[in-house]
Amino acid sequence: MPVRGCAALAGAVLVFVVAGCASGTQDASPNPSSPSASAPEHDHELREVDGDGASSVSMEVAEDTDSGWNVHVQAEDFEFTPRQVGEKAREGEGHAHLYVDGEKVARVYAPWHHLPASVVPEGGHTLSVHLSANDHSSWAVDGEPISDSTTITGSGGDGDHSHASQDAGSQDTGAADVTAEISVQDVTVSPEPGRMEVEQGQSVRLTVDSDSSDTVHLHGYDIEEPVGPGEPATLSFTADQTGLFELETHESGTLLTQIAVE
Repeated sequence: MPVRGCAALAGAVLVFVVAGCASGTQDASPNPSSPSASAPEHDHELREVDGDGASSVSMEVAEDTDSGWNVHVQAEDFEFTPRQVGEKAREGEGHAHLYVDGEKVARVYAPWHHLPASVVPEGGHTLSVHLSANDHSSWAVDGEPISDSTTITGSGGDGDHSHASQDAGSQDTGAADVTAEISVQDVTVSPEPGRMEVEQGQSVRLTVDSDSSDTVHLHGYDIEEPVGPGEPATLSFTADQTGLFELETHESGTLLTQIAVE
C-alpha cells in the first residue's frame, strides 16, 4: 500500500500540502537511530519564492513489485523542466531532489521516479523530496526548503543494482541501438556534456575512458561501473524508463552527459 508524507507552507507560490496529515498516519516507523525529518537536509543555496499565491504537492511512495520504491511527486502550479537544467531559476519550474536521511540520492525530472533498493540501508529511514530551481538552488519559504517527507524501510539488499548490472552484462556482446564514447582527461569531458535522445525500448551502450580512477554512475537506472587509466567503463542497458537521466562520475561529480528517454 502507498505511504504518504506531508508538509504545509502557507503564503508562497509553492507549498507542500497533503490533506489529513497528522502524527501517527505513516504506515512505517523510522529507525530510532535515523535522523529526524526536521534535520537539515538541503545541500544547495536556498531561494525564497515570491508572490502571495498558494500551491500544493503530495508525495506518494509505494514498494515496487520487483525491488525498491516508486515515488510519485504531484505538484500543482509547478512544472518539471528537465531541458532547462542549469539555466536561470524561474519561479514555478525546476526539478526535485530526493534525500534519504539527509543524503541526496537522486534528481527527479518528472512526477514519477524509481528509487533503487540499493540506496536505502536496512531499517527505517526518512525519505524527503525538495523542490529545486533550474540552477539547483532549493525553493524555500521563510528560510526553510519546500519539502515533504515520509518513512520507508530498507531491506539492506541491492536488488536494483544487481539487476541492472546483470542486464548490462548480458548486452555487452550484442549490437546496441544507440552508442556513445566519452573521454575524461584532466577533468575535461569530450565531447562536451550534452543530451542524448533515446526512444523507450532501445538498447544503449555508453563507453567512458578516464585518466583517473573513479566510478561512472547512470542515475535513475542505478548502473555503476569502475573506470580508470587503461580500463574504460562500459554501461549497457535497455531504455525502459522514460525521463531525463544523468551520467556522471561519483568521486569528482563530473557530468558526462544527459540521456533523455521518450
